[in-house]
Amino acid sequence: MKTKTSFLFINIIMAAVFFFGFYCSSQSQPLFTENFNFSVRDSLENTGNWFASGPVTNKNVKVISPGLTYAGYLGSGIGNNVFFSNQPDGDVVLNNFNDQTSGTVYMSFIIRVDSLSATATEGFNICLDEGGGSTNLNTKIYIKKINSSTFNIGIKKCDGIVKYSPAVYSKNTTYLVMCSYTFVSGLNNDISRLYVSTSGVPATEPAVVAASDTSGVDIDDIGEICLNNSFIQNGLQGSSVKIDGIRIGTSWSSTLFQQINLQLNLKALIQGFYKSATGKMIKDTARVYLRYNTSPYTIADSSKALLDSLGNGSFVFNRIGNWVPYYIVVKHRNTIETWSYSAMNFDNNSQSFDFTPTASYAYGHNLILSGTKYCMYSGDVNQDGIADATDVSAVDNDAAVSLSGYVKTDVTGDNFVDAADASIVDNNSFYSVSVIRP
Repeated sequence: MKTKTSFLFINIIMAAVFFFGFYCSSQSQPLFTENFNFSVRDSLENTGNWFASGPVTNKNVKVISPGLTYAGYLGSGIGNNVFFSNQPDGDVVLNNFNDQTSGTVYMSFIIRVDSLSATATEGFNICLDEGGGSTNLNTKIYIKKINSSTFNIGIKKCDGIVKYSPAVYSKNTTYLVMCSYTFVSGLNNDISRLYVSTSGVPATEPAVVAASDTSGVDIDDIGEICLNNSFIQNGLQGSSVKIDGIRIGTSWSSTLFQQINLQLNLKALIQGFYKSATGKMIKDTARVYLRYNTSPYTIADSSKALLDSLGNGSFVFNRIGNWVPYYIVVKHRNTIETWSYSAMNFDNNSQSFDFTPTASYAYGHNLILSGTKYCMYSGDVNQDGIADATDVSAVDNDAAVSLSGYVKTDVTGDNFVDAADASIVDNNSFYSVSVIRP
């Protein structure tokens, strides 16, 4: 017979196993992902948390279409790509991730060189940087022209001479580049390593590097990624380079193979499904879209989950990143699409948002008060963005034949279409309740 003590011991062990598993899972996620899932734009600055460093010029790092593709890579074919025209003194843009001061920082991305100008020699467009506002560029990935159609790829830890792979690469071809910076105990002996794949994604870190570099001073930390359109260098002047699918992590596996899962803890109530007398709502699924905060508010990712009896739901996303502002947009089978009042950032892979305390938490105050809670308007049966006569007609027709089951005209969630559903749709149609978006 088991004692209370043995049960307690088992529970403690199970809790420890759960915590360890959760901890390992959270640690295995990448630090940063960027698929440039924005609309085409003349400058990457002020989009997705990218910010300019140094003088702001019209020689921008641009977002162009379409995204680069590389079979088997997680960052392939999502969104668009960034384009470097490599003009003299072009812009520099940076983005942040959690500072790393030990171990190895890995970065992977896909790259395509579309042209090499007649005057091109060597230069870089992407590297890592120290965090916290200081500038100490490292792990620079260089392109060195061989002729108008071919080039080498190399790496420079900090300063000194670029170390190049002897392999020859061709323009108009997409390659997978993987690189790393390893903090090593001692003075000025940290290591930057380079790997390049022409097909496939290596399951483990290759034993043989394409190139490596230990020369120059060590850095204290790494917390930024830098995209450089030939600022204070002109070796690639006039050449065209595209980069996409950037991923940064603390292991080979997390960088190349682990999705970054971000969780939104949402609270939203559905007008017809919510009963203010009990404070409970009939459960139903909803879909959340995350949209970028600049026109045309492109969808970055979406997730479907159950809203429980209190309106709570957990939505998981894996195509987005931290510290990027997104509008939270909630859609349900017969409610008015509802937007958050402003764009929200995820931090440490999570975000919480509650629509219910005040109408001002929805864009345009587009919520209705029921008791003490604010709810999303019901009645958009055909999901055209407005509650109108078309929706009224659909509900009236189904009510006339006493339609039952999980149907879109059941706006009260009781699996039966009747006068109660018609009343809600009639009222909201009278006021022409509709989607309000930026």
